[in-house]
Amino acid sequence: MAEPAAPLSIEQAYAHCAGVTRASGSSFLAAFWLFPQEQRRALHAVYAFCRMADDIADDPAIRGDRGAILSRWRAELVDAYLGKSESPVGIALGDAVSRFPIPQRFFDELLDGVEFDLTGGRIERFEDLERYCYRVASTVGLIIVGIRGFEDEAVRRYATDLGIAVQLTNVLRDVGEDAASGRIYLAREDLDRLGVDPELLLERRMTEEVRLLLALYAERARIRYERAHRALPDAARRSLRPAHAMGAIYRDLLDTLQSRGFPCLGESLRLSRRRRLAIAAGTWLGVRGVA
Repeated sequence: MAEPAAPLSIEQAYAHCAGVTRASGSSFLAAFWLFPQEQRRALHAVYAFCRMADDIADDPAIRGDRGAILSRWRAELVDAYLGKSESPVGIALGDAVSRFPIPQRFFDELLDGVEFDLTGGRIERFEDLERYCYRVASTVGLIIVGIRGFEDEAVRRYATDLGIAVQLTNVLRDVGEDAASGRIYLAREDLDRLGVDPELLLERRMTEEVRLLLALYAERARIRYERAHRALPDAARRSLRPAHAMGAIYRDLLDTLQSRGFPCLGESLRLSRRRRLAIAAGTWLGVRGVA
């Protein structure tokens, strides 16, 4: 009879999460290197948890009852906070939340966003989309500022607005791919008001009405970036340069989408790794305006 495998060490668990983060190719990766090592490891654990949660809704390789898988992931979160997890991600996350003030409710709300995707929830009003953006993006920003040691209300407003701005940028970028997979995140009330038949998005047909709709969402994202910038106290700006870098990367993506006439109905636009690293470095050195 084979002996049970030895439990993973904390170092092995964090190494696993770092591998998940590197493999993702996410724009956030370009800003992670700006964190001190202990905070960077915590962010890798957080990102790995979020990545795996997101895959429950989006990864076609996952088989079985996705709702049941999400329930098990919620239980994994509870175990991580209790220090009882045996999975690499849960072990690393459990260590991270023991070191940094990260309320569990932020992860719970993020998983609520994943559940919304799983159940095929409809976005009727723009307020519904903002709530969704908060759950899947602002919660991550609130976790980041917690890891950086900030808990005051102004910084929380910054994280909330920046998260919504980033997710609105994602929604805008992915309109075509989302529609092809049967999801439309643009609010039904906006489609009706501007005379955009959802079939236009499904068929990936660019019309003047569709372009106007995309421009509206770009402006809404831009307003949120500006609100985030105004909310952040000057005393916190230096310490939150990594978060600024993440915002700057997505703000640049928004500008690129707009300058190219919103090529949002085809393959999703991605900034090159070199471009993302350049933006992150420029933000850190203070040579670039950020959100």
